[in-house]
Amino acid sequence: MPKTVRMVAQIIAEKCTGCRLCEQVCPTVAIGMRPRRADEPGKGRNIAILEPEACYNAQACVEICPDDAIEMVELGTPFDVGFELPQVDQEAVKALCRKAGYGRNMQICVCTDTKAGDIATAIIAGAHSPEAVSLATGARTGCVELCMQPILHLLACAGHGDAPRNPKNGFQWYGESATLWQHVQPDGTLPQAIRDAFPEYPLAKEFGDMAKLKRR
Repeated sequence: MPKTVRMVAQIIAEKCTGCRLCEQVCPTVAIGMRPRRADEPGKGRNIAILEPEACYNAQACVEICPDDAIEMVELGTPFDVGFELPQVDQEAVKALCRKAGYGRNMQICVCTDTKAGDIATAIIAGAHSPEAVSLATGARTGCVELCMQPILHLLACAGHGDAPRNPKNGFQWYGESATLWQHVQPDGTLPQAIRDAFPEYPLAKEFGDMAKLKRR
């Protein structure tokens, strides 16, 4: 299961220019902006602020900050994320994973070892955006990228594919890519035209293997 957070971001006020880049890349939207007070050091009308309890040590903010205005500091008491997900109907979890084409134990987030069943559980429990999924499970707080597609796909399969970006101009959202499962016919097979278009790939065998995984 997901992760133990041992470090969180810290804003260096005198260096922050309020450029908003950190806000736009944080996968849990732990960083926001407020007007800079007249007695505060630094330049720029705004200054970044942090909600420490929502910071999961993704460090995307540190990497993108052009002014070195963010540093990671070690927590005196680390905290766990996603180890105790809410209790939900397991048949609903299975159904959502099957609809998305993922086995419940399929690894979705490599960085945090979060499984499809964990993501589905969070979604069924009320996490209806990528940021809410990240807050509930810790997924997407490592590299921030590789698990985005399956998270978006699971959300779409649960009827939450139209949630707005948060923040509005955030960088962390990507459109959902097409998958093999989107071409499956009612009888459970792939259209012959698709198989003919890619003769070099054993699509029938691959789909059969995927179908076995999907039933787990």
